[in-house]
Amino acid sequence: MNNDGHKQRTAAAFDMASEGYDCTQLRFFAESAAYLVRKMQLRGDERLLDIATGTGNVAVAAAMLLPDGFVTGIDLSEKMLRRAQMKAGSMGLRNVNFKRADIEAMDFEEDFFDAASCAFGLFFLQDMGNGLKCISRVLKPGGKFALTSFQSSYWMPSRGMLRERLKKYGIDPPNWPMSLLDTPDKINDLLSRAGYGDIDIESLQMGYYLKNTDEYWNALWNTGQRGQLSQLSETDLQKFRGEHMLEVEKTADDKGIWLEVEVLFATARKN
Repeated sequence: MNNDGHKQRTAAAFDMASEGYDCTQLRFFAESAAYLVRKMQLRGDERLLDIATGTGNVAVAAAMLLPDGFVTGIDLSEKMLRRAQMKAGSMGLRNVNFKRADIEAMDFEEDFFDAASCAFGLFFLQDMGNGLKCISRVLKPGGKFALTSFQSSYWMPSRGMLRERLKKYGIDPPNWPMSLLDTPDKINDLLSRAGYGDIDIESLQMGYYLKNTDEYWNALWNTGQRGQLSQLSETDLQKFRGEHMLEVEKTADDKGIWLEVEVLFATARKN
């Protein structure tokens, strides 16, 4: 697959999802971002780079803990970055900025940042090892790096149902290698090979119950899956939604529809 084409499709998918990305049904993004920043144990004066910043959940959480520091958030999606800037502005944060940049073509100086983070973003790269080396280039020796990823149980069983349903409509699932980062061992191996040490990884359940299938659909519609769903005609989309909601509804219990979100939190240092 052409790497530029892959990046353009990823950016387009998140441009489409940007308006609703901060919806309450996807609150695990903000909650896990806050936890990741606390796990980094920042002093308060670091320069931090947040990669694949999206709507700025990690960047904003970090900026609030860096009174004498500064945060730079980068992403490929212009519309996600606009949301991030609006969010930071509404909170009166002056120590954070956002810019469109490709992790594999960053123009920052070498050894510039004290810390870096990447929440649910590294697995969008076709070459994650190279991505980590690019981060290492701009990170100071001994600098902290933190990331989040999903366990393989993420959004199951509905995610499996979704993939099979999309195939029936002739739509291939996105080529995002999430499975390469879905266990502590895989993350540890990838970070070690890229020259990171002092690695610490923990798993934490960040899931919750959604009230009904309408809430589930709102969560789904405002993720990167929007790119695949938007390939359907309006008629097929409505048909698809009805069919998928019926199968998801069967997974509900008396508390609602469980959204499974087991998150892996990793911290490391550049050797």
